[in-house]
Formats: sequence, structure tokens, C-alpha cells
Amino acid sequence: MKKGLDAPLVPLLLISFGLVALVAALSSHELINLIFPLILLVSGGLYLYTSLVGKYKIIVRVVSQMDLQPNAQVLDLGTGHGAFLMEIAKKLKAPGKVTGIDIWNQNDQLNNALANTQQLIDAQDLTGVSQLTTANMTDLPFNDETFNFVVASVAIHNVKPASARAKAISEAYRVLKPGGEIIIIDIEHIAQYQRTLQQLGVSELTVSNAGINGMYGIMMTRILRARK
Repeated sequence: MKKGLDAPLVPLLLISFGLVALVAALSSHELINLIFPLILLVSGGLYLYTSLVGKYKIIVRVVSQMDLQPNAQVLDLGTGHGAFLMEIAKKLKAPGKVTGIDIWNQNDQLNNALANTQQLIDAQDLTGVSQLTTANMTDLPFNDETFNFVVASVAIHNVKPASARAKAISEAYRVLKPGGEIIIIDIEHIAQYQRTLQQLGVSELTVSNAGINGMYGIMMTRILRARK
């Protein structure tokens, strides 16, 4: 699977500033001055690990825990390179389908483009149970109560401002079937998602930490599950 670096400028800056600060610290001959550059370098390294390895392990674990029926209808918000979509698609059989939407912003993920993700899907022979479309998660082009699951991985936090994130959560809830489940893997704004879903009237809601595989530097990935 092709792996896209999330927000590629962030680890570049962390590591670059860390190296500059390390040179300055070594020149000072004061051990205490090594603390800050080491924090930057470790944060950059953790970010790279999670973005290129860890988040995929989280997705595999989350999908294995989903009660996915072969004919399920699933919506993936902010698909990117399709890691979540393809892991789900492997569990489906037509007429089951996972639909991935994105605005394909390359600032959110390196080489983020519909054509690139479609090639990955085709290479995995998953075309019959998956579909990509360009759409904004704040205004979903789907009817009410269409999907058994709505999922998102490190995507909704990119929506700004907070009112737009609330709209994205509301839209996800709108297109979810009664008894269906929303699963959000993200590094920010989990408390806001939780409040919005509670206001919408979810019947069940849990939040858990993703562990070492989800550490984007000092930011910890959390997993929210909510049932309609």
C-alpha cells in the first residue's frame, strides 16, 4: 500500500528545527541545552512513525473490531490514500460497498488525489466493493439513513472552523442508519465530536486512546465510537 505522509510540513519543521537547535546546544557545551532539541527530534520521529506505520496498525485493529456484514454500506470521510477504505473493502462482497469522499487537499496528505487512490484500489482488486467521489463532509451528497457505518481517520480535524466540524459530525449522523456506528480516529477535537454526537442523541459513545501507534509527536490519537 502506498503510504502518504500526513501534513508533511509538520515533521519537516520539527526535525529541521531540532537539528539546528542540536547544533547550537552542542556548541554551548551545556548538557541542559540538549533537552529542547531532543524533544523536537523525538517528536518528529514519532510523527513519522505514526504517519507511515502506526496509523495503519490502528486502522487494521479498528476494522477487525467492527461488526461488518459482507453487504454493509460504509462511508469513509476524508479518504486520502484510502487506507481505511481498502481495509474495510476487503471485508465486503457486492452489493456491500464502501464509499470514500475527499476534497483531495495535498496540504492534508502528500500526493492526495482521487486518481492516485483509485489506482491503489484497482491494484487491490477492490473496485467492485468501493467507490470514490469528490465531496465535502460538511455537505454530504447522500440521502438520510444510507450507511451502516460512517468512518474517518485523521481527517475531520482539518475542517475549520469549529462550526464546520460540528456540521460534518451532524452530516455523518444524518446519513447513518438507525443502529449504525460512527467511528472517528483523530488527534484533535475529540471532545467537540463527543459533545455534538451527544446533542444529536447517540445511544452509545466511547472514547479510547490509540497508544504508541497513534503519537503524532506530542499529539495522541484517540478513537471515538458512537451508535445511533
